[in-house]
This record gives sequence, C-alpha cells and structure tokens, in this order.
Amino acid sequence: MKVLIADDHALFRQGLRSLLETIDLIEIVGEAEDGNSVLELVDALKPDLVLMDIAMPGCDGLEATRLLKERCPNIKILIISMHADHPFVRQALKAGASGYIFKGAPFPELKAAIDSVMRDVPYLSQALLGPILDDYKNLTPDEAVIVKHKKLTLREKEVFELLIHGLGRQAIAERLYISPKTVDRHKGNLKEKLSIKSDLEMQDIARLLNRL
Repeated sequence: MKVLIADDHALFRQGLRSLLETIDLIEIVGEAEDGNSVLELVDALKPDLVLMDIAMPGCDGLEATRLLKERCPNIKILIISMHADHPFVRQALKAGASGYIFKGAPFPELKAAIDSVMRDVPYLSQALLGPILDDYKNLTPDEAVIVKHKKLTLREKEVFELLIHGLGRQAIAERLYISPKTVDRHKGNLKEKLSIKSDLEMQDIARLLNRL
C-alpha cells in the first residue's frame, strides 16, 4: 500500500512516518506540506492512500480532497486533524474523504482507520462520534426529516415523488420500469427511513421539502 502524508508540520509528518513504517505492507512514498504539493505528488507518485491534514497553507486539506477525488476517484483519503467540530467532519466527507480521525487518537486506532478505509468502509474517530450524535439529537423535527430524506437512495426518492403525486403501485412500476413488488419494497424502505406511518404524514413531509 503506497501512502502519502500531507501535513504542514514537519515533526508530525516525520513521527507519523516512523510509526507507519513499522506496519508491514505499507510504503511511505512521499510527504507534502500543503494542498498544492499534495496534488503534484499524487500525480507523480500514484499513492493508494493520502493521510490528509485540514489546516494547511494555500490549498487546504478540504479543497485538496475535493480536487483529488475529481481527478482520482479511486484514491482513498483519510483526514487526520485537530478539528473535532462536526462542520469540519461533514465538509470532509462531502469533499470525498473516506474517513476522519482526530490527531489525539492512539496509533492502534489509526491502524484500524487505515484498514477500514482501504476496505471501502468509512471510518470516523471515536472521539468524533459523541459530538456528531449530540448534533443529531438536537435537530428540530423538520431538520431531522430533511437529513433522513437526503439519505434515501435515488430510486427511493423517485418512488416517494410519484407516491405523493397520487400514483399507485402499478402506475409507478410502469413509470420506473420495475415490478410492483419492487415498488412495495422501496415504499417500505422509505417509510421506515422517514418514520412515516400514514399517507397523510407522507404528504406533510412533501410539503415541508417543497418549502425548501
């Protein structure tokens, strides 16, 4: 596994490099001190994984992550940052990061995070889960519905739109070129995800989303 370390603090890069070189099958192919250097080195070195800080001069880690994922969709990016705030985590994941770990995490957690993201399983540091869950708990009912709706699959959103416009299962099946049983499955999934118990509640959610 070829790894590139991106952080503006040389001592941190060197310390991380020393730790990672104790892991079999990991090769540190380079170090970068800012986002622009990351972009150049990825083009030249073709790493499998970038360990990315957020607060770097010039092009920061979030922008570098976004640009890297546009250029190299298959590259894995694990954010290692002192920022434990939910907005930074959300922005990093939205930019395409495969995981986010707090710099204060122990080395075994970093190894677990690397293993997870390389297996295409997103990873969030244990130190970050508490604040994220607290933010979620503090959402208003309307905000919670919006968050849940965004997590629906594209097909579930299509079925939802057709249901609120009054189409029945057979009509939806014909419109989307799927079977009525598949329509039922998607309807059941979206009702469970949105915590919908009746068609009236579905219409209420539709009206809320249309106001946005």
